[in-house]
Amino acid sequence: MESALLSLAPAIIVFSFISTVTPGPNNLLLAHSGAHFGMRKTLPHVLGIRCGMVILHLSILLGLGKVFEVWPVLHQVFTVLAASYIVYMSIKIATSKQPSESNKGEPMGLFQAASFQWINPKSWATLITLGTVFTLSGDLFWPSALMGIILHQIATLPGTFMWISIGKLVAHKLSDPTFHRRFNLIMGALLLASLPLILIA
Repeated sequence: MESALLSLAPAIIVFSFISTVTPGPNNLLLAHSGAHFGMRKTLPHVLGIRCGMVILHLSILLGLGKVFEVWPVLHQVFTVLAASYIVYMSIKIATSKQPSESNKGEPMGLFQAASFQWINPKSWATLITLGTVFTLSGDLFWPSALMGIILHQIATLPGTFMWISIGKLVAHKLSDPTFHRRFNLIMGALLLASLPLILIA
């Protein structure tokens, strides 16, 4: 039992790290938040992603993923919701003005970030893969599934803080109106470019 779980662990860690360190909606929003609000104010956003992913992961393991097989129209509904929200966030980021002392804006909160995971196509694709390909059968299903939840949360933390740090690297340049406008346009465009993930998921 232990040997089977131990042999599965490295594969879960590598898959989780690679699948979440690459550009996607969560990482691009974290980079934008890191640039505009810094590490400390982005922590609720990070915690929201963690909570949302754990709840979604457990729901998939308990059979939520099979609901889409029974009612395919629900998958289409989620796809439309995800596309609409990503387009909305892309426009909001691309057109956001330079903050003033009286209006500095607010970073994404815990509940908003957690809720976003339910319509984030990359989260669904990653967690469905973890819940199927990276679990063992029979009596080892739940031990391997719970190990997957824990290892996924640990393995994705470096990528999370890497993207926030990328944002922080350009934070000092955001006082320049031209750079601020160009940075927001690029981040909005990159977030919009993540839409094809919805077609793949």
